[in-house]
Amino acid sequence: MVAGIFYSDDEVLLEKTIEDSLATARKTMYETNHIRPNAILSPHAAFDYSGIIQAAAWAQVDEPVDRVLILAPFRQNGESAAYLPESEIFQTPLGDVHVDAEVCSELESCNTLFATNDIPHLECHAIEVQLPFMRRLFPEALLVPILVCGDARVVSALARAIDLVLGEAMDTTLVVASSNLASSLVSKIAERSSEDLLASIYSGDWRNVSATHNSGGSAAIASTMALGNVEGSRFRLLSRIDSTHHKAPINEKIVHYCAGIWFKENAS
Repeated sequence: MVAGIFYSDDEVLLEKTIEDSLATARKTMYETNHIRPNAILSPHAAFDYSGIIQAAAWAQVDEPVDRVLILAPFRQNGESAAYLPESEIFQTPLGDVHVDAEVCSELESCNTLFATNDIPHLECHAIEVQLPFMRRLFPEALLVPILVCGDARVVSALARAIDLVLGEAMDTTLVVASSNLASSLVSKIAERSSEDLLASIYSGDWRNVSATHNSGGSAAIASTMALGNVEGSRFRLLSRIDSTHHKAPINEKIVHYCAGIWFKENAS
């Protein structure tokens, strides 16, 4: 559990933080042309670093959803896998989030790519930092949390498995790619690598994204883009920032964060 580390473990304070950030995001959203997203891109970091950027992504979803599918990176060199949780509940200070155990079981049974293992989930915060927003906005929704690592073959297999298992249920499923952009100790490298990744996302070619190895989140982003209801969508960048605004220690990597949505041309 990342409460008290990546965000406040005080329920009242955490709820206020989320409400304030969502209110700011919604004010900006309604000043622009709001578009219904097929999926959202939300960064994963401590709320002090990227909470307002996360809110910009989550605020775009204003229709009820039955489940939230979060695709997040598991940074393990040379490994190709998709990890589902053994746990059926994820805890947050705002209340428990229940895993869609039936969907997770069906995913595991349809492809050898999947493994059910809590250890990768305990080692990674990328899913858990999204859960306070999920719990606040969609308290009854079920969670399908997947950590993914690997190349284009893994991305394709994962996306096809999700399409097969969820089918028409994708219409009431919110897909969240939990990923940062690039990072580096050198500011110019972090910025250039982030621009390269965004260019690949804008191109709509998930294979290009999956080959972007200087971003630990490329497999999660590419898997989102390869889904049947997302492939062919346009991408819109909503907000962007980097970790230097937080005055991080000079020896820390500079990380770029952004919020974005994928949407169809005829969406409204």
